[in-house]
Amino acid sequence: MFRRIFPPRKVPVRAVPAQRDTYCFLGNRAVALTHSGLKIFLDVRDIGMTPHIALSGEWERHVERLLRRLLTPGAQVVEVGASMGYHTLAMAQAVGPGGHVHSFEANPRVLALLRDSVAVNGFNGRVTVHEAAAVAEPGPIAFAVHPSHIGSGHVALAENVAGYPERFEARGVRIDDVLHEMPEAHLMRLDCEGSEPQALRGAEALIRRSPDLILVTEWDTHMMGAREDVGAFEAWLHGLGLTHVQEITGRGLRPVAAGGLVGLTHADLLFSRRPVG
Repeated sequence: MFRRIFPPRKVPVRAVPAQRDTYCFLGNRAVALTHSGLKIFLDVRDIGMTPHIALSGEWERHVERLLRRLLTPGAQVVEVGASMGYHTLAMAQAVGPGGHVHSFEANPRVLALLRDSVAVNGFNGRVTVHEAAAVAEPGPIAFAVHPSHIGSGHVALAENVAGYPERFEARGVRIDDVLHEMPEAHLMRLDCEGSEPQALRGAEALIRRSPDLILVTEWDTHMMGAREDVGAFEAWLHGLGLTHVQEITGRGLRPVAAGGLVGLTHADLLFSRRPVG
């Protein structure tokens, strides 16, 4: 019995849209693409920031959107609390090769990631990473870290920090000492888990010689209040001329009334000497 052999059926090939991989596991770290196409190295143990950046390519989009709107090519930026560098990279992209970002970060778990992210995007010439915590008085400081929340590392206040099993000694520096040759800063971004008052007090001279300075900062009354009188800190900022205060929201900027910061539990704020629309 002979079996008739039919030629294989020709099935039309349909074009499949090319998909772009946005996340790659590298063993002890990962690399992802942000929504703007920047490469960022991530700590795979972190459950606070890494899942969001890995899956959506975004982190604190309302803050990033404002930073990109405020920064122009050539701008000079100071950042305190760079962490893995999401906002660092966005700001470096915004200021261009003629601008510069000085990033202060004390957590050794993220420093290698931060430096590699800066390098892989070709930003070594426009970003300087300072391995230190920005404080009011220079010297060694205790730093506490939670292994699953990479962005919550902070200057420790007590010998035993509840809930933060990792603790080490870090270098504390005054921004005014490190950046004493910087003519002026156009923008300062701070996210240092309650140590914002100390970081800014150590940068008073730079703030005073920066007439067009815009300050973008996390504001947490509880965390800051454990370190300083929040009302006195607000008055100090106003004494430097930073009297225009706005909350950064997903819908834009919302004015904050004078004296209203003490009761503001947690927010991202913009301080300026002139109105910013």
